[in-house]
Amino acid sequence: MKVHALKSGDTPICNNLFLAPMAGFTDYAFRSVILPLGVGLSFTELTSAKGLYYGGKNNYALLRTDDYEKTAAQIFGNDPYFMRWAVESEYLKNYKIIDINMGCPVPKIVKNGEGSAFLSDIKLAETIVKECVKSGKTITVKIRTGIKYGDDVAAEFAKMAEGAGAKLITIHGRVREAYYSGEPDYNAILRAKNSVKIPVIANGGIFTEADADLMIDKTGADGVMIARGAIANPFIFSEIKGEKITGDVQTIKDFAIKHLRKEAGISGSQRAAVEFRKFITYYFKSVENSKAKRAELMLSDSAEKTEELLNKYL
Repeated sequence: MKVHALKSGDTPICNNLFLAPMAGFTDYAFRSVILPLGVGLSFTELTSAKGLYYGGKNNYALLRTDDYEKTAAQIFGNDPYFMRWAVESEYLKNYKIIDINMGCPVPKIVKNGEGSAFLSDIKLAETIVKECVKSGKTITVKIRTGIKYGDDVAAEFAKMAEGAGAKLITIHGRVREAYYSGEPDYNAILRAKNSVKIPVIANGGIFTEADADLMIDKTGADGVMIARGAIANPFIFSEIKGEKITGDVQTIKDFAIKHLRKEAGISGSQRAAVEFRKFITYYFKSVENSKAKRAELMLSDSAEKTEELLNKYL
């Protein structure tokens, strides 16, 4: 695929390779390490607008970043008032791009009329987008292609979002019912792309450079958003760009250790070891006979011990 700069409204984005927001994974520590490796735009973890309003400390932590040029804040909620309040709040004042999540498939989000639930309530979705746009911020939207198998509301939703003032839309090419499995619906993304003038970013099933090429070829999208593929291979952005990796992170071991140290600096040695466990399967994906090694890492209760094992096994 062709890597190029683009704009979301008047807001420049250095390239069209996006890192997806993934709850529990793309936190401040992970993003800090991966951003220099070719990412054009990343997103905070899903953050509740009401949570910000009512003072939930965990929600503030989700918004931490050192790079407002390459990071957008992603928020969710089903009340236009709280959504606009969040966009205009002090917590988001330094963010140039605010992304509204209208595609999260997690049951507790959907049952509350948020995330993917909007795919069957386009009128409320439109009201929320319009309210957030009134803030003067650059507003973008992330959706799926529908709720259940056979649905395709992406084009209708994209046109609504554009008409309501959104400046970019990301489409995960699967319905909510599919979660993260199955081939993306390339045709649904293509129809959405052809229905609007704002940039369309395609998401779903991108684990390699070839996957990114296929997504662009089949959908005509303006860029791609990479999720789990970026955890298993944080160098995927540089690979797609065709750039040589430079700096102090040359290998997956380098990346894992830098990530671990960053987490330890934020949350302390013991907590970092625990938080790091969910990444171990991804970082050891290419390591032969790794089951016993991963099991040993899972038992580590300090960042120091985890780093020792990473040096030993990676």
